[in-house]
Amino acid sequence: MALSIDENGTIEIYQGDSGTVYVHGLNPAKKYRVYMAIYDKNRNLIADELQEEANYVEFVPFELLPSLTNLLTVPPKKDSETYYYGFKANEVGTDKADTLFVANGTYGDLNEIIVYPKKVKGYMG
Repeated sequence: MALSIDENGTIEIYQGDSGTVYVHGLNPAKKYRVYMAIYDKNRNLIADELQEEANYVEFVPFELLPSLTNLLTVPPKKDSETYYYGFKANEVGTDKADTLFVANGTYGDLNEIIVYPKKVKGYMG
């Protein structure tokens, strides 16, 4: 289990691990460009936003690769560090854009990523 997501949309992951996050609820009659951003407690982006095409489907996967999750650091002497994430869907060919809610979210909710320190470096090819 590389990452877990609870019923509230909170993601838990080890630094340097990988996993997939799925964005559901898209209108399959439309074509979207969906973005994911991960940021710290000061609202600084951790890396460039991830982008996926959703061509007439109800969901789209986002792969969180080690090259990204290695940037989610945990300070020494802390058990974990909390980061935040969000999604936005832009309907291709229009000016329509919507921030997507996670799980049963409402306006103002923060979507958390709880990161635990790397336990093993492992082989990275």
